[in-house]
Amino acid sequence: MTSDQPWWLTMPPAELAATILPLYSSSTNELEESRIRAIAKWCKTGKYREPAGYSSRSASRIFEDPDLRAVAEATQVLEHASLLMRSFPIDGGSYVGVTRLGMHALQTNTVRQHLGLSATPSRPESV
Repeated sequence: MTSDQPWWLTMPPAELAATILPLYSSSTNELEESRIRAIAKWCKTGKYREPAGYSSRSASRIFEDPDLRAVAEATQVLEHASLLMRSFPIDGGSYVGVTRLGMHALQTNTVRQHLGLSATPSRPESV
């Protein structure tokens, strides 16, 4: 990747994951694609707004759009670290929410440790 790319595209997925986990804690659960789109928009603008829902959009766009893909990869890192959980209800879609471990990590400021990162972020980012 070149240095003229935005910070969220040059950051390793685990670093981006540590940066965005607080955004997932703003609601108990949310459609995954809606949350990914809202977080990608936050990366671009610095302003976070709760997702409004994107049920008519195709999930495959996550693989086509580099911004969405970076956030989706970081989301997967959070899930693998047991900081986020995913649910697939009968009515369709995929929901994501912070686990009890994720809430504890946020409350105790240990998210980076749970992700196997050093105590100092590579790019300080307040959420």
